[in-house]
Amino acid sequence: MRRRPFRPPVFLLAHLGIGLGLAWLLAWKSPARFDYRLVLFGAILPDLIDKPLGYALGLETRIWSHTFVFLFVLLAVSFAPRLWMLRFVGFGVATHLLVDRIWEMPWVVLYPAYGWSFHPASLDAERWIETLLHDPLVQAGEVVGALILIVFAWRKGLGSWTALRAFLRYGTLPPGIRQINLKQG
Repeated sequence: MRRRPFRPPVFLLAHLGIGLGLAWLLAWKSPARFDYRLVLFGAILPDLIDKPLGYALGLETRIWSHTFVFLFVLLAVSFAPRLWMLRFVGFGVATHLLVDRIWEMPWVVLYPAYGWSFHPASLDAERWIETLLHDPLVQAGEVVGALILIVFAWRKGLGSWTALRAFLRYGTLPPGIRQINLKQG
């Protein structure tokens, strides 16, 4: 039996920051308003679903919602007239799969092409901490994610509770919330 590489449970800052950063990059020249809340939700949705299910079922924690089937069903449903906003969630899920380097786990991402079952759990908290402390790729992801979140909050003027509450309520910056203009510096 081949030894599978250890995959840490979840590193929140990388998922949130990189997902938000990619959406922000796409929204930069887009006339459409991005609902960043839904992108952020989608960026952690696979872990919100699969972690508890994996633990409860004694399976790895990258299972159903880490598959292309999940992503494609979510995007297909988003073409229903009243569900178009699910595209933002789908975008977040896609960034989650990217940050997880899911292509290294074809038996998960291409489910059910490799069979209908998932691997049993191999959770080891000590290895999770070891990965966080010693894996430069994981550390870089967390640092980059944190920096993107900080720069986004700064550039969008989310330094006050009022602005942050408005952002959390609307997902975009409503009129009247000051944004720092790129030309102003």
